[in-house]
Amino acid sequence: MTKKTGKSKSRNKDRRHLKAVPSAPKMPLQLVLNHRVIDSMALDFIQWHATEDPDPAGAFECLELVKLFLTAQHAIHGSSSATAIDSEGVEQAAGAIAASLDPDDMDEAFDDIYFALHSYIHFLKGTGRWTGTDADFEELHSALGTGIAAAVPQLPVIQVPDLTDDHQEAAFSAMPLIQHATSLLDWIGTGKEITSTGALRLKDIEPAAAAVGVHARGKRAASRTLPLFDLETAESRPKTLLEVGTMHDVPVLREIWSALVGANLIRLGATKAVPGPEVAAWNSTNTEARLDIRRMLSVVLLVGVLTDEDQVWDQEAVAGTLLAVLTYGTTDEPMPVAELERMASPDLEGALLQDIDLEDTELEETGLEEIYASFAALKAQQKLTLLAELGLVEAAADYRVPPVAIQCLDLAMGFLKLPAEPSETTEYPSNVIALHGPSHTGGPPKGR
Repeated sequence: MTKKTGKSKSRNKDRRHLKAVPSAPKMPLQLVLNHRVIDSMALDFIQWHATEDPDPAGAFECLELVKLFLTAQHAIHGSSSATAIDSEGVEQAAGAIAASLDPDDMDEAFDDIYFALHSYIHFLKGTGRWTGTDADFEELHSALGTGIAAAVPQLPVIQVPDLTDDHQEAAFSAMPLIQHATSLLDWIGTGKEITSTGALRLKDIEPAAAAVGVHARGKRAASRTLPLFDLETAESRPKTLLEVGTMHDVPVLREIWSALVGANLIRLGATKAVPGPEVAAWNSTNTEARLDIRRMLSVVLLVGVLTDEDQVWDQEAVAGTLLAVLTYGTTDEPMPVAELERMASPDLEGALLQDIDLEDTELEETGLEEIYASFAALKAQQKLTLLAELGLVEAAADYRVPPVAIQCLDLAMGFLKLPAEPSETTEYPSNVIALHGPSHTGGPPKGR
């Protein structure tokens, strides 16, 4: 018989002591598996997300927010899914996360979670990973329909003109967007190599930029440059070759490339961009199929420009201003180019002098609001310059949307899920609606 040692007793004693310590709650197996599913899709999601944001950190943050949301939803409802998120209790789960933060950060947390979920479910749907029904997706999409939609005020009803196929064919053929897209697709041919983020390699930026009418090339360790077609260069293209550190520094190329991916005209693989399934329709002899894919490319590009997240200024304010200008551009009361220019360059000194009798804090708020609205108008103006370059907007004396592009804008508005009534809780810093609505119609314009 083996004699028990004191060491053995000590070990048993430690075990008895540890049993008295409450263990940390274990994550439910279903939730663990859901987190692993999300992790397994990380690389594909980063490549997909790069069409909107080249920084992988943004994609990682988005996935972490999705996992955090699923954890909260699982704790509330006892179940969760990584590929068929239940729309029930979305606000409750997001609220549970936001409630654990500082009250001043709650609104921003809601926006971040909703935008992350929006991006994630579109990735699932676009890559064939969504396992719920189409009705489930639409219900979830509607439940997440805050953010831009909540910030958009009532807009004029878009009257889509009835155009013949011949008219549309001629208009699309003359549109720079369609011409550039055709050239870029021809250049891609059977496929081009891409980086791990889904962007073109530096050596291919020059021919790709040339395909969309831009004189630029990639340069290693190049300093980040201003967008090619900002307000200072809108009237004349640069005569010298512009060196950039990434294709995303060439706005025209970036937006067309992103739209081609979104319209399934390009498919991004692990190392190569290849023609997508809709290329057959692009080159089809069937007029209806050809018009449908050209219309869809225009819609995807418009949605991309409207939902482009800004890292510095409030994207909702920019999108609201841009939407107002575009929708009024389909009516008999378009926004004057000079008026938006004035809004983008306010007389801050004059505004402060007029309010000189206000308290110091009110003076500060007045100046900040003016600056805030000014930058929203400035960013919208830059986006309109890009859209004008591509033929989706005419910017002579007024901002007008060409007839063939009106139908595209109308479809794009549908994708944004705009509410019938404006939100009562969301501030709207732009004065575009105030400028047009009451003064021109005697009351607020009708919503969609």
